[in-house]
Amino acid sequence: MDDRYALLSPYLTEARRARFQTVLARRMQWVTVVTEDLYNPHNISAVLRSCDCFGIQSAHIIEANNPYRTSPGVSKGAYKWLDIRRHTETRHALRKLKKEGFTICCTTPHTNDTSPEAVPLEQPIALVFGSEGSGISEAAMAEADCFVRIPMFGFTESFNISVAAALTLQTITRRVREREDLDWRIPQDEHVRILGDWAERTIKDASGMLMRLRAHAGGSEDQPSR
Repeated sequence: MDDRYALLSPYLTEARRARFQTVLARRMQWVTVVTEDLYNPHNISAVLRSCDCFGIQSAHIIEANNPYRTSPGVSKGAYKWLDIRRHTETRHALRKLKKEGFTICCTTPHTNDTSPEAVPLEQPIALVFGSEGSGISEAAMAEADCFVRIPMFGFTESFNISVAAALTLQTITRRVREREDLDWRIPQDEHVRILGDWAERTIKDASGMLMRLRAHAGGSEDQPSR
């Protein structure tokens, strides 16, 4: 039984507790984002920030050659609101997502590609964004169920990865939310765990506080703030 939110929520302000509930009610499980081997921390931070802003709860980071690093000034702390799963190998990560029911959709120009407005949404979708410059790998392309690209009308061949992610997510998350036949929200049985994560990442020394509260059943040394 995850008791973290029950124990920590009295130490959050009423406004913060209300904000948690409002955001969680709009959080999405139908779309997840996969970044493959990004090397610029500004880019991965911007992608994670977009995930949070568009209400996506999970992000998958493949670190085949480049380690996961964030830029605090760009991410604005977005990573602490997300379920971030790290992987070291593309094929394994994408096949695991397939087993979880996700359609693998790689963002790259392709002979059979489609636009964000036309991507099939009948199944949960994992949007894969490739490394700066080289794009998605052959391994990712081999696992792809579909391909998507943003229509462009200028001389430049591609958007920056963080811009491409934001534009793609804006369109796809809007389409998902408009679909009344899709159960896109976070399942109720996941709420306690997510709220516990958010509270623990918000409160200073939350781990120490939890140890004391569990040991002393809410002893007098810690007083809730109002």
